[in-house]
Amino acid sequence: MLRCFVLFCFISISSLGQQLVEGTIIDKETEQPVPFASIGVVGSSKGTSSNLNGQFSISISEPFSLKITCIGYESMLINSISEMALIELKPMVTQLTAIVVLSKAINARRVLKKAFANIDKNYSTNPFLQKFFYRHYCKDDKAYGRLIEASVDVWKNQGYRSVQKVAGEQEAIRVTQLRRSLDKTEMAQGHEPISIGNILQADLVGYQTEKKSNHVSFYTELSNLRTDFDSYQFVCKGITYYDDLEVYEIDYTYKKDSVLTTSGAYLQLASVSGTLFITTESFAFLKTEEVKSYGGSTIRTSSYYRKYADRYYPYHFVRTGESRTTDNHFHNFHIELMSVEVKTDASEKFTAKMPTREDLLKIPYDSVFWTSNTILKTTPLEDKIIRDLGGGKSLNKQFLRYHQFEMNTSNGGVEGEGKINWLLSDSKNTRPLYLFFWKTNFQSYLVDIELAKRLQKKFRNKITFVFVSLEDDEQKWKEAVARFSLYTDGIVNYRIGSRSKIVDSLRITETPSFVIVPQHGETLHHAKRPSDSLLENDLIKLIEQK
Repeated sequence: MLRCFVLFCFISISSLGQQLVEGTIIDKETEQPVPFASIGVVGSSKGTSSNLNGQFSISISEPFSLKITCIGYESMLINSISEMALIELKPMVTQLTAIVVLSKAINARRVLKKAFANIDKNYSTNPFLQKFFYRHYCKDDKAYGRLIEASVDVWKNQGYRSVQKVAGEQEAIRVTQLRRSLDKTEMAQGHEPISIGNILQADLVGYQTEKKSNHVSFYTELSNLRTDFDSYQFVCKGITYYDDLEVYEIDYTYKKDSVLTTSGAYLQLASVSGTLFITTESFAFLKTEEVKSYGGSTIRTSSYYRKYADRYYPYHFVRTGESRTTDNHFHNFHIELMSVEVKTDASEKFTAKMPTREDLLKIPYDSVFWTSNTILKTTPLEDKIIRDLGGGKSLNKQFLRYHQFEMNTSNGGVEGEGKINWLLSDSKNTRPLYLFFWKTNFQSYLVDIELAKRLQKKFRNKITFVFVSLEDDEQKWKEAVARFSLYTDGIVNYRIGSRSKIVDSLRITETPSFVIVPQHGETLHHAKRPSDSLLENDLIKLIEQK
């Protein structure tokens, strides 16, 4: 007999009276991993979810009872450690023949309308706190760029009483713990510092686009299923099961969409398709899946919900995507948000906006948290990402290194001289620098500033571009940086003033001045300016010298 088992490992944390339990869930018949299964602590709102490999970890205290549920499988209860050696998760057959017989009676469109109408009955309309674990990694082509993990709190002031148009509109969001890898796209400020809003908006129940549209947008992070309901086709594929409940399985597809171009040809627009799992009695959403495609780009979104105290709450959001750039390169991302606990006590209320880059830098690092609390288990792939990004260093050490980098490349108007000295030292044997020295009366060489931005976009993963201001007035510097967008696309900015020792050491006698600091070798004190067409050749040679 093929079996599904959960292999547990316990790590005692005596000071907290907790045990960290780890397991792997596998389909009984196929022996394949069961991803995104719900693992809940019975009698509480605490829980976790299995990862793509069916693995999970959860912090518990004895006595306890764990309930494992997943759409298409029989639910299981684990009541003691002795029962954890072997667990069978039995798949249940989807009823397809019954749907064929009853196809006229089951109107998929009507089912979905009832599901939307019953949101206030199936989901909490009272304020509540939900604690999440966040993971995000991305890569450009085959090179991984960054990995971020965080503990995120979301206070929903109105629960699911009304549909939101943007994350943070009617809720407070804060990050309490954070760690991240070294960032191979560390200078690319086109990235959000953390994409909490993006993944929260994967919640089809809580977020929808605001207005009807003639065409679906590939780039919106919100579902338009409810708003543009009439633009979709729906088909009921069958009835499956979840925790002894019958569940409708409904496929949906956005109408084929195109626009007429000036050449007379029709350009195909974004396509959207997905699957919804809705209970047959209460019409509650249990799971949603969606694929959105446009050209060579694709975004896949999944949302999972479980019941606690007669109401459903999200327990896992997953969003992955691949987008093609204009020069035929690809950017890939993977974001997950997993519920750890739900609290309904009004005393848990807090006020906070979506955290900024500066807010994240203020979060103290607590290494104990990451070894004693419920987090989403890493897969072997994610372990490899951590190794690749950090050159073998642990994620904890990478976080400390990244934090140091961020502290010395942000807010360059304060202690700019110390920060640029750190960057000069840190860049030795790692990456070359192109320094652009300027003052606020730079209108005569504004073209060089704009061309420097373009060069930075082209060489950003190979050369660090740094704007160094000799302005003594910090306020004037801030105004100039803001007015001319000098933080564009990751360029580092420092204000060192006219009397800085760096001015003498790098032989700066006028502005603008340009300096190349090679990864190793002699500094070029009088480099070509961005408006010189030969500069790009020099930069290419600089890269080849590595």
